[in-house]
Amino acid sequence: MKLARSACVLLAMALAGYGPAQAQRADGGGRSFGEVTRNSEVGTGLFTIYFKRDSVFLSIAPGQLDRDFLLVTQIAQGIGELGLDGGATVRSDLVRFHREKDRVELWVVNSRMSASPGTPMARAVAYSFGHSVVQSFPIVALRDTSEILINVAPFFVSDWADVGTVFQSALAQRKLSGSVSLDDKRSSLQSLRLFDANLEAEVRLTFQTPRNLGLETVADYRSIPVGIHYSLRELPAEPMRPRLADERIGYFISATKDFSRDTAESFFVRYVNRWRLEKKHPGAAVSEPVQPITYYIDRTVPIEWRPAVRAGILEWNRAFEEAGFRDAIRVLDAPEDSAWSAADARYSTVRWTATNGSAYAIGPTSVDPRTGEILNADILISTAWIQRWRGQSGNYTPPLAAVQSVLRDDSLATGAASEGRLCRYGEGLTRSGALAGVLLAARGESPGGGEALRAYVNQALKALVMHEVGHTLGLRHNFRGSAGASAAQLANRSWTASNGFGVSVMDYTSPSLALDPARQGDYYAPTIGSYDRWAVTYGYADVVTNPLAYSASKGGEASATVWTPEVEINGLRAIASQAADPAHLYGSDEDAGFGGLGLDPTISRYDQTDDPLTWARGRVALIDGLFDSLETRVVAPGQGYGPLRDAFTDLLNDRWYALLLTTKYLGGAATARDHRGDPGARPAVTSVPAAQQRAALTFVAEAGFGERAYRFHPGLLSRLAADRWMHWGASPAADGRIDFPLHDWALTQQGSLLGQLLDPTVMARMRDAELRAAPGEATVGLPELFSTLTAAIWAEAGAGTRARPVRPRNTLSVRRDVQRLYLNALVRMAVSPSPGTPEDARSLARVALAGLGGDLDRALALARPDLDAYTRAHFGDARDRITRALDAHMVQPITFSR
Repeated sequence: MKLARSACVLLAMALAGYGPAQAQRADGGGRSFGEVTRNSEVGTGLFTIYFKRDSVFLSIAPGQLDRDFLLVTQIAQGIGELGLDGGATVRSDLVRFHREKDRVELWVVNSRMSASPGTPMARAVAYSFGHSVVQSFPIVALRDTSEILINVAPFFVSDWADVGTVFQSALAQRKLSGSVSLDDKRSSLQSLRLFDANLEAEVRLTFQTPRNLGLETVADYRSIPVGIHYSLRELPAEPMRPRLADERIGYFISATKDFSRDTAESFFVRYVNRWRLEKKHPGAAVSEPVQPITYYIDRTVPIEWRPAVRAGILEWNRAFEEAGFRDAIRVLDAPEDSAWSAADARYSTVRWTATNGSAYAIGPTSVDPRTGEILNADILISTAWIQRWRGQSGNYTPPLAAVQSVLRDDSLATGAASEGRLCRYGEGLTRSGALAGVLLAARGESPGGGEALRAYVNQALKALVMHEVGHTLGLRHNFRGSAGASAAQLANRSWTASNGFGVSVMDYTSPSLALDPARQGDYYAPTIGSYDRWAVTYGYADVVTNPLAYSASKGGEASATVWTPEVEINGLRAIASQAADPAHLYGSDEDAGFGGLGLDPTISRYDQTDDPLTWARGRVALIDGLFDSLETRVVAPGQGYGPLRDAFTDLLNDRWYALLLTTKYLGGAATARDHRGDPGARPAVTSVPAAQQRAALTFVAEAGFGERAYRFHPGLLSRLAADRWMHWGASPAADGRIDFPLHDWALTQQGSLLGQLLDPTVMARMRDAELRAAPGEATVGLPELFSTLTAAIWAEAGAGTRARPVRPRNTLSVRRDVQRLYLNALVRMAVSPSPGTPEDARSLARVALAGLGGDLDRALALARPDLDAYTRAHFGDARDRITRALDAHMVQPITFSR
């Protein structure tokens, strides 16, 4: 494809030396329009630009005042750290130029609040909610009434992207004093291009800091370079017909609060985010679109991976075919043209970015907030994915950081501002790649590569691209997607070729792995699922309209009607009412967490199959079977032991995460978004059967807290060596330890498991589940939770064996750590419970402490001569702490009892 240059004025060379210090001198001085623009270089397009010496004058026509534009701000050149990666979108704003006397203001428009134009309510909204004035430009010159001239260079070369805040936060996190500031003398506008419908500008900013932030990718810490790209585009002259959203189907939405809807169910109006697709042949059941959705594979994408990227994009045409569009999506290679830019608002792209360690992929979109129309999308994939998939060593992550990185998903996904748009599929797939590499090696593949590993990478990359493209089509995560397939179906390649992995690629799925190559199916979903096709039908298919829902025109004549989104409501509800169909399972970010968020055990990140408990058991057994032979699987002759340490920590993390998923069964319930009257409508909340809860508790107690947990062969532990390179980006003591801190790993992971099981919300749910149980129906209550944990964790003291006494025995150091951890949790619950802890839990904690105290007394009396010094001291200390806790005054704020 060759770009037409007639609509583009490239000012890169002329602007390269521009800085805002010089721009401040171009104040017009009362000169005429002709004087100001004389001998200027002129560019025309969406606006007219006059470039002259040190100023960039933007000419605004009267019709462009008080008119909304979309301003998208991206990182053009990042630093590969702190999330400042090239290609990342940092802002997307609806903006407006407004004249105020002798100045022109730039507003960020408040589009959230509205009312029908020309009504008293519209005036009330205008009085109540304002727009943000973010910049004020002096008017440099006027030409009659046709042009207003302002100097926009100071705005472009400013920290509009708020990058300085990122560096300031880094200073605070590192407990360093000082401030980071933009150095305008070393910042400049690099290029500016004009087209009929958009303006593209790129700047190079330099931030200065008095303290070293430890950024390994910056050459001189005192001068941090960041490139910013601005895309200012006009909104469609004819807005797209919006489509109303439905909570039963997961779309990103554009929501406004319309105060004119005082008789409606809600003030909120919610439109799905979708592309404008119109049939070339409107009456046809299936037709090509007038304008297909076009993705460009950027020149940054390595050639060897482009087939997988292309296949992942085009896979979505299956869904659009069912929705009535043939070849709705097309894929083009980016042209070999120096003027072509992936940051140009006219192009939707898939791009590669280089980062200093972090692995991720994102699929942000630019949306017309008036209608939800997607105008542009850019998928960004970190190159660190492939490096880790191929088995290259990653940076060591301390245990606390590893646990926090998983639980961070919950806190980031619950805020209203996030709207579920955060995507961290990349990090999880990178960890899964490590397990896959070990497994492939166990099956005879070389640790560093092989055809099987290449097949794995291609399948993983295609699945990743399908997932991110789904986001750019408007779809949210569907973390219930994996629940739509059994283990037997995942092992059947013919089944997955047609159905994918479950019902949706919008899940974060773990790879399907089998130690026996004969039982290995696809590693990842080869195609989209039934939910994905259903969701695309809802968002894009023609639907039956209701003529009675058309609103009368202002003239009030019956024959003059105006289309409104409500005309589709019956047809859309008919589609959404199929939510109870097992092929349409759905649950998103707000459903998929742990503790207070983790109600439904079938809605999780990185789980698999319609039986997550059985899958977790199998995954833990698979990993446990790999530890003893790990060295021979991942370390080649003549190679150092760094890869062994990496693989060991990755397996520890995967094992722990499988157990963490299982904790969601306790107090868990199956949830449904069905509406009353839907075919096969399910209850909103159905408790997990007691047998499943009990099986999950037993499994976590044994595999997570049992005597065999975290016990490894001494030979393996003695070889978990750090890489011994010492230079920037590499350190043998990344966490202060050269040897492997197994106690820290065990204590952190077991602590997180206990934290989930003893979370106040989980215990409250267990009590509420008893109320939902039918008469005679079995439940798992708090007494069983405490007794099971106590028996597993304090087994050496004979806890839980009073009916059949067991002789006490010595405890290992890892066991003593988890026993103290559990004892501390019981003491806190009994003496100073966390807010929201049920009173029943506090009472039962005291009972558990009293019972454990008796077990310890008995153990010390029966077996003192046989116990080693560690165990005698540990048992005695624990008994004394229990005595003090039971005698202590309870600390509890005055509140309602629970």
